[in-house]
Amino acid sequence: MGDRSKMWVMKQAGLSLLDLLFPPCCHLCARRLVVPGKTSICRDCFGRLAFTKSPLCSRCGCQFEFSAGIRDHYCPACLKKMPAFDTARSLLRYDGPVPGLLHRLKYRADSSVLGPIREIIAYNAKIWEQERCDLIIPVPLHTDRLRRRGLNQSQLLARLAFPDYQKKIAINLLVRVKNTHPQTGLSGIERRRNLRNAFQITSPDRLEGKSVWLVDDVFTTGTTVSECSKKLKKSGAHEVHVWTLARV
Repeated sequence: MGDRSKMWVMKQAGLSLLDLLFPPCCHLCARRLVVPGKTSICRDCFGRLAFTKSPLCSRCGCQFEFSAGIRDHYCPACLKKMPAFDTARSLLRYDGPVPGLLHRLKYRADSSVLGPIREIIAYNAKIWEQERCDLIIPVPLHTDRLRRRGLNQSQLLARLAFPDYQKKIAINLLVRVKNTHPQTGLSGIERRRNLRNAFQITSPDRLEGKSVWLVDDVFTTGTTVSECSKKLKKSGAHEVHVWTLARV
């Protein structure tokens, strides 16, 4: 047996011993995995993930009931007033294990959830292959909040969602200059007032004529991504497409 073969056998034996001493568990429910090494999410938890699917609103991406028709079309809200972004798409419904997963990432800086999130994104990667992309811009956090949390979840999600376009991710092009109150629990009017003048563009020349993917973790009312989209378009962006991991 050659040296490489011996090393491979020793490595596999070491991994088997680790699995015996510390059985791999699902990152979402902590249940022991039936087939360790293949995935970090058990079959039951994966089955509880609600992926968005057509028919959707062609603009904001909200999901219709299947009785509404089989083709994508505009929802009443977008027909009444088109949002500032060109399209918005979310990978999942904010349901099942998703809230807990994002809570661990956002508020506990638990990097162990990045593996499961990467698996979930890879399962339905085609959702963002619809448009040409020049720049990928994560929704920014104010420096005070970033310091408290230790990470920007939107920036991490952008890196996971666009693994082949890392050089297109622009971190400091859109910045948050106003330390706003958390949006949770606010009405639509309060959300808009809270985010007024909250964002600025640092280098407008970089946006001129560009197609932008704007990345955030959750689409709730769309207030945050709409405010960001307005800033991006006023600074010269040709189009803005929103990608979020989940939608309420």
